[in-house]
Amino acid sequence: MTKEKAPAKQKAPAKQKAPAKQKAAPRKKAPPPSVPKLLGVLESQKQLGGASYPPTIARLAELTGDKPAVIVKALITDEAKARVLLSRDAEGSKKPAPGTTLVLLAADLEAVAQSDRLLELQLQSARKPDAPAVDLAQLPKGLLPALGRALKAALEQRIAERRLPRTVGVVTGKKPLFFFLADAVLPDAGAPALPAASAAAAGIDAAQRPTAPAGARPTAPAGARPTAPASPASADTAPTGAPSNGAPAPIATAVAPFAAGAPAPFAARFDAAFSALDRASGGLNYVTLRALRAALPDVPRAVFDAELAALRRQRRYSLDPSDGRHHQMADAERDAGILEAGNLLVYVARRHDA
Repeated sequence: MTKEKAPAKQKAPAKQKAPAKQKAAPRKKAPPPSVPKLLGVLESQKQLGGASYPPTIARLAELTGDKPAVIVKALITDEAKARVLLSRDAEGSKKPAPGTTLVLLAADLEAVAQSDRLLELQLQSARKPDAPAVDLAQLPKGLLPALGRALKAALEQRIAERRLPRTVGVVTGKKPLFFFLADAVLPDAGAPALPAASAAAAGIDAAQRPTAPAGARPTAPAGARPTAPASPASADTAPTGAPSNGAPAPIATAVAPFAAGAPAPFAARFDAAFSALDRASGGLNYVTLRALRAALPDVPRAVFDAELAALRRQRRYSLDPSDGRHHQMADAERDAGILEAGNLLVYVARRHDA
């Protein structure tokens, strides 16, 4: 008998190599905004006036939907330099802070140097908690040389004319010292201490702004309309726990004194609430309507809106919408907004061109 051959073993199929992973294509960086686009945004903000112009780098980035670094890159091109200026040098080793660097049209350098906006921004940047008063010579520091010189000259003229923002005071002398009234206004001897943030609500007005050395009672400039003194109710209702040295109180207590006794006028309460909230958020002059409504909980919405409309007609405040690209609004923020001409206005800014 012949032996049957065993069937040949079949070879296992060769393992297929896994396809090589394809390298992900590098993401293309979005090109910086064109100079004509930036000029258009600046022109539109200039037409709005007040706190809208000149915007900071951070605000301009929010308006265009770009990052601040991208905005700066576009503004230091030769094409942009011929038309647009940054208040601080953007090409040195130290990059300018987006929240404290203004973007302005080159033709507006002198006007911006004389504006309340630049003075307040420089004072906010230069002041320190333990040294809130700033020497005139220190205020132009960090600015472009031409803008710094124009600011110094403008401030010397404003001192001579006794013309300063409602929020700022000055001690005159060889070295004038500028300070925020909220930092330095003290009550009369024997009166209860007021939180610094609510000082504006105690009847402080531009005509009563102190421009004399400490201890001297400020007087109104010639021709200025006298301002009514603070009512006893608004001055005597400061919380017993308020600091005696004029240090800023928490926001909740800064507006609380108005809730007891005879209520202060809405404008004074609104000014105090705005100042406290703005200071707490970095002094960018942008406060949400939601936060302001919460700071004045006893004011009905209809009354709040009507009184705010009056302040806007007086050119004391402006309202702005949010484009939603850099800050996703919560429902509560939308509900607190005011709808006008199809725009939901949710931010409040203090105007400086009244």
